[in-house]
Amino acid sequence: MAKQNSKSSYQSSYDLIRKIGRDPNSKVHFVGIGGVSMYSLACLTNHLGATVSGSDALESERTAKLVGRGIKVYIGHSPSNVIGASLVVFSHAVSEENPELCEARRLAIPTVTRAEYLGAIMLDYSHRIAVSGSHGKSTTTAMIDMIFDRSGIDHTTLSGAEFAEGEPFRIGEGSSFICEACEYRDSFLRFSPTIALSLNLELDHTDYFSDIEALKKSFCSFLSRAKNFALINGDDENLREIIPFIKTKVITFGSSENNDYRYKIIGFEGTSFLFSVSKFGSSIGEFRLNIPGAFNIHNATAAIALAVEFGISMEHISDSIASFSGIEGRLEYIGNHFGRPVYLDYAHHPTEISASINALKSMILRPLTVVFKPHTYSRTKAFWHQFRNSLSLADHLIITDIFPAREEPIEGITSKRLALDIEGAIYSEDKETVNTVDRCTDGAIVLMGAGNFNKIRKEIING
Repeated sequence: MAKQNSKSSYQSSYDLIRKIGRDPNSKVHFVGIGGVSMYSLACLTNHLGATVSGSDALESERTAKLVGRGIKVYIGHSPSNVIGASLVVFSHAVSEENPELCEARRLAIPTVTRAEYLGAIMLDYSHRIAVSGSHGKSTTTAMIDMIFDRSGIDHTTLSGAEFAEGEPFRIGEGSSFICEACEYRDSFLRFSPTIALSLNLELDHTDYFSDIEALKKSFCSFLSRAKNFALINGDDENLREIIPFIKTKVITFGSSENNDYRYKIIGFEGTSFLFSVSKFGSSIGEFRLNIPGAFNIHNATAAIALAVEFGISMEHISDSIASFSGIEGRLEYIGNHFGRPVYLDYAHHPTEISASINALKSMILRPLTVVFKPHTYSRTKAFWHQFRNSLSLADHLIITDIFPAREEPIEGITSKRLALDIEGAIYSEDKETVNTVDRCTDGAIVLMGAGNFNKIRKEIING
């Protein structure tokens, strides 16, 4: 299935996937089931009725939760794990040489990517909201989810980060479906949203997209797939350039005058912001957002505009925005280290890094130590100079080993070399990072990046 390209063949594949996902006599096997997106899809599939199994390289909190739900989880990848499966789902993090994929194909068991599976499953919902963008997808998805929940709309949401309740999903019985739409390898082109939201567009995933023009073409295709309308950041230059080519109704939001929905910051106090939103020049209300980072006002405005277009009352929208407390790993306070506050932040793109460092420094009013783990060799290479500029905002900077994800090393692209290229930065192996923090830094601490901080986090919070 993963190699079929025509519209008709995809429709045929999607019909089969939808049938398998709801059939109690079927078994869906997830390769890499411990990843946040695969975990959520496995839980949803389990709820829909099919038998679910999965495998992952290591035990984790998520694999333990899956076992608690009665799902069979194999630790380690083996050809025998797919025996009896009706369908095998895999993510782009899984190698084509994975023994389970190879065995499934040898046995003629259908195999599909995570994006294909999600694209098929979401077709069973009448209202399909897909949130895209280079930054802010998880936060905005969580805001929309809270607005829908507070307004009493029975819905299902799949997010890329845990909500305040502790899970990265909400499973309902209604006709509304909310999800993140990732652009990597054109994954979101497998979706058929009724509403497509795009928060911003910057060059990223340079191991797949050759340049910004290729990325703009991909976003344009995705946004054109929206049946009802596309909601777009009108302040973003790259998104503005593709608006004339989007083949659906376009609604814009942002802070500039030419947007359909326009926000204006009225004031701020600590980590709280007061802002107003107008539609076509007429005020629709004032809102309070109680999480740090002025960039989150932009995310909140996107959620507000979408909710207004969906017909949700202003009372429910305002209450939800004021009650929103953030999500896992986004400027998240996680404890202290000998009296020093410790935060966790997912920022791994230079733009995100700059925004997060500035937000934290304005909030804590004390020196900030950034412990940064670069994510993938290709991104580190492509944005080397931008990383140098954004990371220089830290008062103290420690760079740990690159998290490779799906990639092989690139010659000359190392954390040690990046640290040498930034004045005052220190390179530290993961196992020595906490000692380096104690010896060389002071003030608040933020663990920053999309890689695995589990070991460092455990050591630094226990200090």
